[in-house]
Amino acid sequence: MPMADSLETAKVSAQLSVIIPITESDARLSRSLETALAAFSDRGLTCEVIIVAPAPLEVAVPDVAGLPAVRFVSRERGSDWGDAVLAASAQARHDLICTLDATTLYAAAEIPRLVHALTENKAAMAVGVRIGVQQPIPARRRLLPWIIDMLASDALGRPLPDVNSGFRVVRRSVLEELSGDLTASPALPAALTLLLTAKSASVLFVPLDEEREAPKRPYGSVRETLQVVRCIFTLGLAYSPRRTVLLIGRMTLMMLMMAAMMVMMMWMLGMLPGQ
Repeated sequence: MPMADSLETAKVSAQLSVIIPITESDARLSRSLETALAAFSDRGLTCEVIIVAPAPLEVAVPDVAGLPAVRFVSRERGSDWGDAVLAASAQARHDLICTLDATTLYAAAEIPRLVHALTENKAAMAVGVRIGVQQPIPARRRLLPWIIDMLASDALGRPLPDVNSGFRVVRRSVLEELSGDLTASPALPAALTLLLTAKSASVLFVPLDEEREAPKRPYGSVRETLQVVRCIFTLGLAYSPRRTVLLIGRMTLMMLMMAAMMVMMMWMLGMLPGQ
């Protein structure tokens, strides 16, 4: 998987549909949304903006002259990222689909870099990778995403940085081809990355930088994390069974060794029942 780290940031002549899935916990986004919409205009992007939100959730949209128009697509409560993106892309007017979520709205100004990576390399998808060089991300916030990326890379045999990033530009035709697979799996951003990787599609990773205004939420809930891990093993067993079985074996052995060490320490300290 190539990492596109030296792309031009000049204005890109492209038409795209920007899809922003919103959940109940993301309702207060007016400031971040205004910054993102302004970035679309400043970069000269020709785009439509579609916000996908559970009805009857209302998101305050800034009414500022010169900002792109925003329209809403309702989705059922409880439906996930993949369902939201598929529902909106079915109504999109353009062939390039850009997704942004609550944790990546700050990076809207980097959309031209992803579009440039996609078009110049004739790729299926370009993913914005949050790296945090200028504003370093604390190790405690990077640990779980790092473990998930390591598991995904090991299972599929290719480097996969920031596998669950919600910021990407993908061709609409690609989403249509994968629609059945996405709805059949936990349709997280990670599922799209993993599916395209497993099918040997061209996916580019474009480094971003964590800005000061970026949200402090590095990953989702425990439920979402478990969904990502399950998705990794499911797709790994389907497309790279030998590597995935070995990975599961190593993880099982490591957990047994840790359990044995804990029992030994408790025995030495006289903490075992009956001692």
